[in-house]
Amino acid sequence: MTVLRRFPARLLALAACSLIAPACADSPTAPNSFVHEAGGSVWVAVAVPEGLPEAKGWLPYLRADAPEHARVRQLADEASHARRAGELEASAALEAEALRVAAAVAHPPAVKLLGAVAALDRWGERAGERLESGSFPELEGAAARVRELRNAARADLVRGDTQSAVLRLVEAAEVARGYAPATVGLRLVAQAERRIDAEAQPSQNLRRARLLLRTAREAMAQGDETRAMKRAWYALQLIEAEEKAAAARE
Repeated sequence: MTVLRRFPARLLALAACSLIAPACADSPTAPNSFVHEAGGSVWVAVAVPEGLPEAKGWLPYLRADAPEHARVRQLADEASHARRAGELEASAALEAEALRVAAAVAHPPAVKLLGAVAALDRWGERAGERLESGSFPELEGAAARVRELRNAARADLVRGDTQSAVLRLVEAAEVARGYAPATVGLRLVAQAERRIDAEAQPSQNLRRARLLLRTAREAMAQGDETRAMKRAWYALQLIEAEEKAAAARE
């Protein structure tokens, strides 16, 4: 049964203000977004701020004896194991599933939910700054969807429908994470790997690109998304240069 807890609008506003203020210290030296042209595509990423819903942060708000509690812990352990093994796509999928399982039964307090709302606001600001620099239709659509879900979640909180708010916040977080540097980096690496795999006898440059992609995956597994993306971009440049040279020889 859905648990309804009504939070006065004034309380929501005060709590949100207290959460937004310290958020300026979030990753002060890291860029908030990236954009790069490689592999015939424009790759754009927006850094994910702290405070977005995640399974490990919401685990304390599940009953310890609930089957979902054990399932979330199991999925989190499997995700951690997959990351250590370099299976980054599998790790991300497991983390997303853990969050969805937790969201179905979690009842976080107002301050936790408002933290998620504030984090979505920060993500929206970062996306907006990137959109001001050029035309990125897919990112624009994602930002509009995050904003829509964020507004609906806040309205749910005012009405006291916390379960609906939780589900909307999780969906918004998944949309935002679709543009996280790690997620975009994985798509970039995967595309580059496919292009190398298409060559029966890879050249020295392609073997060098393969090494860069391996170290890019290692950097992502360690949480160094900026280094990972730079290496993946460089690998694609090597691949493109090799393809142009091969076309010129034909």
